[in-house]
Formats: sequence, C-alpha cells, structure tokens
Amino acid sequence: MTTIEKAFPCHDDIVKRDDPLADPRLRRLAESKMDNPEDIRADHRRLRKAESVSTIEEGNTRRERLDLEEEEDALVERRKRIRENVLRRQPEEEEEEESEYETDSDEQPGIAMLIPVFVIKSERDTVAERERLDAEDRVLEDLTKERIKKRKIETKQIVAEEIRKDEQIQKNIKLAPDIADVNMNEAEDYETWQVREIARIKRDRDNREAMSKDKEEIVKIRNMTEEERREWERKNPKPAAPAKQKWTCLQMYYHKGAFYHTDSDDR
Repeated sequence: MTTIEKAFPCHDDIVKRDDPLADPRLRRLAESKMDNPEDIRADHRRLRKAESVSTIEEGNTRRERLDLEEEEDALVERRKRIRENVLRRQPEEEEEEESEYETDSDEQPGIAMLIPVFVIKSERDTVAERERLDAEDRVLEDLTKERIKKRKIETKQIVAEEIRKDEQIQKNIKLAPDIADVNMNEAEDYETWQVREIARIKRDRDNREAMSKDKEEIVKIRNMTEEERREWERKNPKPAAPAKQKWTCLQMYYHKGAFYHTDSDDR
C-alpha cells in the first residue's frame, strides 16, 4: 500500500475498518459462539449477573446515602438541642456566679478585686523594663538595709559613748564628792542627751515613714492604668526646678578672696 493510499483510504477500506467482523479473528470467535449454544447461555447469565450486581450496588449506595442524610439530620437536631440547653442554662450559671462572687466579697471584704484592662502592645512593659524595675527595687531594698544597719551602728556607738560619759561622771563624783554642781551638770547632760536622742529617734521614724510612703506610692502608680496615671500626674505635678542663677563676669570667683576683687580706688 502506497503512502497516498494510506493517507486517503477509499470507502471500502473505511467500511471494513469500522465493521467489527472485518477482523478474521473476531469473525471466527463469533462463528464459534453461534455454533455453541452453551456459550451463548453463559454469556446471557454473566450479563444478568452483572446487571443484578450493579442493581444491588446502586441499592446499597442509595441506602448509604439515606443513612448519611439521616445521621446528618440527627446530628443537626442534637446540636440544636445542645444549643438550646446551653442558652437555657446560661442565665442560671450567671446568677450562680454572681451569688458566689457576692459570697466571696462578703467573706473577704479586705481584698481588692483588680479589673483586667487591655493594654496595647506599645504601652506594655517589656522584659527589659520589668528587669530594670526589679533592679531598682533591689537597689532600694539594699539601700534601706544599709541605712538601717548604719543607724544601728551609730545608735550603739552613741549609747556606748553615753555609757562611758556616765561612768566618767560617776567616777568624778566619787573622786570629788565635795563639788556641789556635779549633780547639776550630770542632770543637764542627761537632759541634753535625752533631747538629742528623742530628736534622732523622731528623725529616724520620719525617714522610715517617708521611705515606706514613697514605696507604697510607687507600687500604687505601677498598678494604675494609663488613664489613672495621667490623672494622678495632673493632680500631682512635679515641682518646678529652681531657676538657674546667671553669673556676671568673674562673679563665680568672688568667694575666693580679695585677689579677685577690684581695687577700692576703682570703685
């Protein structure tokens, strides 16, 4: 067969190619089946069996689809009932929570309940800020302990000095009992020491109270919200710094002596 005949087949070739019996093998197979009726009946049985199997599968598929729809309907109904139960129980739970809150408030009247306040990211305390505040607290605590320690040492020294003075006074009294004003001097010294000690104790107490008040105020400010802090700063403004003195020419050296002063003839 030439290339032109393959490219442009004739009508007979097309008919032969479309005919399923054009192939000799298929034709022989068909003839053998026609000659054997058992094969034909077996083919019919296979076809009927395939049709019954497909019918059963369709029935099973339809039944499964119906079961799925029923399960979905049951699930929707169950969710609906659960939602209704939750909505019906919500007011009761809120009333119980309110009653529990009132009971706790009655039992613990001294506890202040803090309301959570949302703070934007830019205004939140960072880890570095918290570490800095903790470091400041530790430094303040160390300074307080050091100050108390120094006060104790000073008090012991003062008491020891006063005891030494008293012992010296007693010794002088024994050595010179004829001096009449020894008792008067001792009484005056004791009164002076008593006044001085009372003043020192009061000063220490005032310092401790001031430090405690400052610390409580710092804690209070840290627990404030941003609006409360602005309101507190508005009501408690920082004291204005004193105006810086303006010096005239060479005025800063006047306290050093007459060398920096002008001559009396030039005045």
